[in-house]
Amino acid sequence: MTPTRETFGNIPPAQVAIFYVLTVATMAVFVHGLWRRWRLWRQGTPVGLRQLVAGGLRATWSQLKPGLRRVLTEGLGQKRVRGRGLASWAHIALFAGFMILFLGTTLLELDHIAGWISPKLKFHHGLYYVLYELTLDLFGLVFLIGCALFLWRRARRPASVGHRATDWWVLGAFIAIGVTGYLTEGLRICWQQPTGIAAQCSPVGLWIAGWFAGLTEAGARHAHRVVWWVHALLVFGFIAAIPYTRLLHLLVGPLNLFLTRPALGQMTPVTLEEVEKTGRVGVSAVEHFNQAQLVSLDACMECGRCEEACPAFATHKPLSPKKVVQDLRALMTLTLGPARARAADATSNAAATPPLRALHGDTIALETLWACTTCNACAHVCPVRVDPMTLLTDLRRNRLAEGALSGTAATALRRMQSSGNPWGLPTGDRANWAADLNVPTVKTNPNFEVLYWVGCAGAYDRRAQRVARAFVKLLQRAGVNFAILGNEERCTGESARRLGDEFLFQELAQQNLDTLARYSVRKIVTTCPHCLNSFRQDYPQFGGRFEVIHHTELLAQLLAAGRLPSPDSAAPGDALTYHDPCYLARVQGIHDAPRAVLTASAPGATPAVALREMTRRREKTFCCGAGGGRMWMEEDPAQRVCSVRAAEALATGAQTVAVGCPFCLTMMSDGVAARSDTARVLDVAEILAERLKL
Repeated sequence: MTPTRETFGNIPPAQVAIFYVLTVATMAVFVHGLWRRWRLWRQGTPVGLRQLVAGGLRATWSQLKPGLRRVLTEGLGQKRVRGRGLASWAHIALFAGFMILFLGTTLLELDHIAGWISPKLKFHHGLYYVLYELTLDLFGLVFLIGCALFLWRRARRPASVGHRATDWWVLGAFIAIGVTGYLTEGLRICWQQPTGIAAQCSPVGLWIAGWFAGLTEAGARHAHRVVWWVHALLVFGFIAAIPYTRLLHLLVGPLNLFLTRPALGQMTPVTLEEVEKTGRVGVSAVEHFNQAQLVSLDACMECGRCEEACPAFATHKPLSPKKVVQDLRALMTLTLGPARARAADATSNAAATPPLRALHGDTIALETLWACTTCNACAHVCPVRVDPMTLLTDLRRNRLAEGALSGTAATALRRMQSSGNPWGLPTGDRANWAADLNVPTVKTNPNFEVLYWVGCAGAYDRRAQRVARAFVKLLQRAGVNFAILGNEERCTGESARRLGDEFLFQELAQQNLDTLARYSVRKIVTTCPHCLNSFRQDYPQFGGRFEVIHHTELLAQLLAAGRLPSPDSAAPGDALTYHDPCYLARVQGIHDAPRAVLTASAPGATPAVALREMTRRREKTFCCGAGGGRMWMEEDPAQRVCSVRAAEALATGAQTVAVGCPFCLTMMSDGVAARSDTARVLDVAEILAERLKL
């Protein structure tokens, strides 16, 4: 016989009609559920889709292409899901099985519709049918394996994973759909009695058909019809439930991948015109988030990856990125949903309307807002690119504008405004660290090739000054034509912006941009990843575009070019580990250059050092705890992030911890000192200068 089967074989025409009526009803419930969420999302600040369309076809395609690429590679390709052991395999198996079964069902329906138009258009037969049946038969097993893995994982109840009662119903429905699908196939084979390849192409179905070998054809047909309907009703229930359960993630996850504009370390500017128009700074109500951010709240699956990566959560601070997203989602549903609108309409007196939970205070506490180190780990690990950090910084802006920030961080902001640095020290002392080094300034060396941006830490912090001095000695040894701004340099404002003081940041940025323009600066090198990020991510928003590199990148280039000699060897037993700064490795993707400097050796010589890597490294590094303005905050010693990271560093057995950031230098020095009397923390430049005997 020709390998084929009827789409509704053994199902009477009247029941087929009922099937399509139920299909329409199911889709109506499904669309209604999506419309409910859409009505919530659209109440956010518009994200500029109108401008996107107005930009023309070429501009539109160039803007749409990155989003489509993310949907294909990270959504369909599961790129960001991989690498998590059992959780990854479970998700990939469930997703792959589901997508193939969904595709198979769609193709079967298309074949059925084609038959209505003309029998000649039907394609569900022959070699195509054989491949179709075999593929669905095997991927049905993959789907059930994924369900079983998830069932086992949820039974263990990992703390970071969100748990709802409906999760068990969803998993149970998935398993029931898979099992009844196989039973339907086995009973079909039992009554249809296909021969040859038409039977062999469904090996699992053929095996199950053997269970019913004692049934008569009439009995097999009756059982098939019953199981077919059970399977169909389960599928209808699954489709109808998608917008009302965690399954909404199936649709909103890819949508969020498409809408998001990933740029770790970048923040959206706020203008005075916006403040005058809206009467507020930042987000004071959930509808003040933009529409893409509201979509992202529904994209969250509560997988807990952000929570596992969060340094604040790891040190028992009142912050869980997952909980922030879920609390905002609940508030969005309560505040913007139709139930609230009906309650308001039902009461002519606004005072009689039931009170809502406030965004600030009731939903997100102040302690939660400023517990974040803005390390970007949460956004980096999220499979669908939900960005809790941006939600928090938008909320910070509003609270700071309302005067909610106090203590040492507020003092640091006042000092930045009055003195141009968070220490509040005189600007005339900014170049004192270089008094005996004959360091050229932009005035004494107007033909400089590269500007060394020292930063506030390098200028004022005594420990960081040693890094600046070591780096200058290396530049002089290599014959680099450089200069510094000296007393004309000001804080970049990076900490101010991430603490929430957008306008102080803009004020400092404009001062620096004016100074840089006055001296025609084109290339900048800095020892601070936070300054680096400001120049690369923040300043271009205000017209400042420069070639900016980290000092470890420049040192690696000088070593590779032979302008700095490679050390012949290191001291015996001089094993070290390297701590990747968040804003250098995760945000800017710079992690090879520091390692190249640390392990540099003369050609043919024994490797200079034994680099002992920590488990969490490169883009997956763990924060030191100083980012997001927390460098300027007092902290409970029991909750210090640097203690966790210092323990990881010392666990490698290294006695030297290398860093590439002045903030990390301070925090890691404190953390290591609390655990070891012999280990030391040095900047990469200090280590190289020491080995070159400078």
